[in-house]
Amino acid sequence: MSTPNGAAHDGHLAAIEGFGEKRVAGIADSLATRLGRVRQAAPLLNDVSVSESLDVDREYRESAAAGTLVKIAPRRFNPKGEAWLPILHTQRGNRHYSAMFSNTARAHDMGKTGDWVVIYWDAGIGEPQSTVVTPWQGPLAGHHVVRRGRETECAEFYKLAA
Repeated sequence: MSTPNGAAHDGHLAAIEGFGEKRVAGIADSLATRLGRVRQAAPLLNDVSVSESLDVDREYRESAAAGTLVKIAPRRFNPKGEAWLPILHTQRGNRHYSAMFSNTARAHDMGKTGDWVVIYWDAGIGEPQSTVVTPWQGPLAGHHVVRRGRETECAEFYKLAA
């Protein structure tokens, strides 16, 4: 059986009389907003450097492309329960990282489930995360960029003018 959010994306709601494309899209959008995980921003003390984040991102993308990572079957947006999402567990010093492609409604809607990489790390408190994306325009176009307002640091990392 589908979850409410999954039913909005996998076609189950559209099969019900009275649920047209526009209504299903509105429900999916509302559910994605309401059911999205709310995370507290990690204190800067526990933040990870841009270079370390991009190194984890690089390792993840290379390993995923090589097919060497274990694949998990996410519950969201996966009506057939297929194991398709590669996951990386890695270490940098004493810090543990987990990385995977984004499986959010927005990533699916924008076709970015094979581009946006979500990185989680152990900070001792909470579950901080960052997302690495690939902008298609602007000075960072084509480069992998750590979101959360770190574009200037990424430009410095790549030695570009932001």
